Amino acid sequence: MHCISSEEIGRLVAAIDYSEALTITASEEEARAACRAARNYGFRAVVAFPQHLGALVDELKGSPVRAQIPISFPGGGQTTRVKCLEAEEGLRRGATDMDMVMNIAAFKAGDYARVARDICEVMTVARPYQIPFKVIVEIGVLTEAEKVTVAKLVLDSGADFIKTCTGFGPGRATVHDIGLIRETVGPTLGIKASGGVASIEDGVTLMRAGATVVAMRRFLVEQLEGLGWPAVASS
Repeated sequence: MHCISSEEIGRLVAAIDYSEALTITASEEEARAACRAARNYGFRAVVAFPQHLGALVDELKGSPVRAQIPISFPGGGQTTRVKCLEAEEGLRRGATDMDMVMNIAAFKAGDYARVARDICEVMTVARPYQIPFKVIVEIGVLTEAEKVTVAKLVLDSGADFIKTCTGFGPGRATVHDIGLIRETVGPTLGIKASGGVASIEDGVTLMRAGATVVAMRRFLVEQLEGLGWPAVASS
C-alpha cells in the first residue's frame, strides 16, 4: 500500500476492536465467526451485544483477544443504575473489555456534573475486574468547543479511553477530531477511533493522528486477505 509500511499495518491489526458482529441482526454464529477471524489475525478485541457474550467468551478462551461489550448502547440514555447493572452482569459473565456511551443528552444540556457522575459510578463497578474502560462521546453531535470539553471530562474521570462514535449515530472518526482530542488530553488517555473507518489506509492514518485503538469490520479481513497478511496462531 502506498506510503504505508508493514510495521504500521501490524500495529493497526493489533489495535483493532473487531465490530463485525455489533449489528442489530447479528446471529450467534456471526459472533463466533468474528471471534475466529480475530484469533486468526491477532486483533485486540471482538465486540458484540451482550446477548452474544457467551459465544465471545467461549470462542476467545485461551486467547489474548478481549471479549468486549457495549454499555447503554447506542443512545446513552439509560439511568446510571441500569448502566451499572448492565456492566456488572457483563463482567460476571466474562467480559474483558467495555465501552460505555455517556449520557449524551445531559452533556448537550450542559449538565457535566451528571455526566461525570454517571461515568464514575459505572467505572466503580468495572474497576475491580481490571478491564479497559472506554467512554463513547458520539462526536458527530458535538460542536468544536464541546469536543474539547468532553475530552477533558473523560480524561478527568479516570477512564482508560475516549471513543469517538457508536457507529449508529451521525458523524465518523476523522483525523481532525482525533488530533483535537490528542492535543486536548495529552499522551496518556487512549483514543478509540470508531465510525466510518473504511480501509487499512484509514486506520493507519487515524493512528498516525493519535488513535490507539481502531474499530473496523469485515472489509478489514478482506483487505488483509488481499495483502496475503499472515495469520497468527489461532489455537
